[in-house]
Order: sequence, then structure tokens, then C-alpha cells
Amino acid sequence: MRLKIGFISIILYIYYQSDKCISRRMKKSTIILALLLFINITVLALLLFINITVTGQNIIGVLDYMKVDDQTEYLEVEKLWQKIHEVRLTEDAIIGRSVFKVMFKTDEDPYNFVTVSFYDSFSKLNKAIPDHIYKLAYPEKTEDEWDAFIKRKDISRKVLSSSIFQQEIACSSRHLDSLGKIYVINEIRVKPRASKEYVALNEEIYKPMYEEAIRNNTRTAWSLWAKWSGETEGHQYLSADGYISLDQMEEVNYLEYFEKVHPDKDIDQISEKTKELRTLTNSEMWQLVYRVLK
Repeated sequence: MRLKIGFISIILYIYYQSDKCISRRMKKSTIILALLLFINITVLALLLFINITVTGQNIIGVLDYMKVDDQTEYLEVEKLWQKIHEVRLTEDAIIGRSVFKVMFKTDEDPYNFVTVSFYDSFSKLNKAIPDHIYKLAYPEKTEDEWDAFIKRKDISRKVLSSSIFQQEIACSSRHLDSLGKIYVINEIRVKPRASKEYVALNEEIYKPMYEEAIRNNTRTAWSLWAKWSGETEGHQYLSADGYISLDQMEEVNYLEYFEKVHPDKDIDQISEKTKELRTLTNSEMWQLVYRVLK
């Protein structure tokens, strides 16, 4: 609004205060040039606003924790469903989906696979997959074949629980990592009434360190997610560290990155502050099976 008023004032000043020797035609030309300049700046401001809005994209992840007995059968089913999720991407129903195998699990562990569906709006979470998406993915299937197809999926795995997370911070080249194959997933419990301070600490201290690690090719991504639903007594946040391989994990040097991006800070004090604010309740390694992303 101030920009608009300022330009209008300039135009009026040009018109009424121009030297009397300037012809009416020259006055009109000057006003037209000023108007064109105003329009160009307005369009530029609009484009910058749109860019900021896209960059600050809202990202929600729905995690399904599953127990799979016959992994070969389950992975065959997921491969068929991948085509459906690719159609969902084109229909803007989701912005991504990933399937992970939880590494180093035994038969006694409650879950061994996790799927993550990514959305850009909470309003899309409860929407069932419409029939036309199934038909676009597999137009040749009959109704009976579809019934068998869905039943096969239900039999192939048992969903034990689901949780909803919203992305708080991310420092990958995109908001959703497209390069990582191995992820370290940390479940984090924050002390009461300290969430704002904990997120600020990650934004100020840890995000620049992880960005430096990405620039040095010692990881692909890092992100922090706040839990919106599911059991919250155990943890309220989740962090995800992305790597291309297990070998890449060995190249990480946190002390080096800390000293480079925070030369005036004391790492011991930061470590104590971090321990004061949060407790790491669980840590797992997830191996990517497949992903579809925009």
C-alpha cells in the first residue's frame, strides 16, 4: 500500500510541478513512463511474494508403521501400488510418498516397514483415493480384479499405528530429500513448555551445521518434524538425517562443522543446552525401498 501511494504521489508531483515550458505532451509521456515503472515493480513484488510462499511450503507427513511377514510378497504389492501413487502426484493429491525398510529389526520387533505419504495441506489427509486414479493407473482392470488387488495389499502387511508430523525445519536442496537412501530417524522428547526454544536452537545452531555438511557431501538432508497426532508421551519431535550410503555416514565431522559456522560459540555449552531441552528416546535406521516425488 505504501509503495502504491508513493508512486501516485510522484506521478501527481510530476504533473502539477513540472516546469511551465514543458509541453502537455511531454507531461503525458512522463506520466506514462512512471505508470509503467510502477506496474513493473508491482509485478516484481508479486513474483517475489509467490516465490516466498512456495519456498515456505507446508509439508505434512503421514507415517504408517507396519509389520510385514512375507517381505517378497509385500514388495511386489508395493511395486504395483507405486504406479497409483505416481498418478496421485499428477493429480496433486500428494506431493510425495516413500517406503522404507527399518534396518536391523528381528521377527520379535513390532514393525519392520514404514510408509510416509507427504501432503501440502491438512485438508487432503482424509481424502480416499478416488476411483478415477485407479483407472488411470490400470485402465484394463475389472471390478473383480480391483477387489482382489486391494485385498492382496491388506493381506501383505499389518498397519500397527499411524502418526502425523509437520515439517518445522529442513535444509536439503529441496524440502523433501530426493537423494538419500539411508536415514537416521531420531525420536525426541522435549521438556514441557520448551518446544519453541528447542526449535529455535535447531534453527540457529544445528541447521547451519547440517547445511555445511550437505555442501561437503557428507549427507543429503536434515529435517525436523513436529508430531501432530499419535502417542505423544514418548516423543513430540522427529529428526531425519539423510545419507547416500552407510559409508557416507562415516565422513561426518560435527566438531569441524560447528567450529566453521559458529567460531564464537562454545560447543560444550551448546551440548549442555541441547541435553537440557530434549531427550533422545529412540533412534533407527531406515533404508529406502522407493519414493515418488514431484
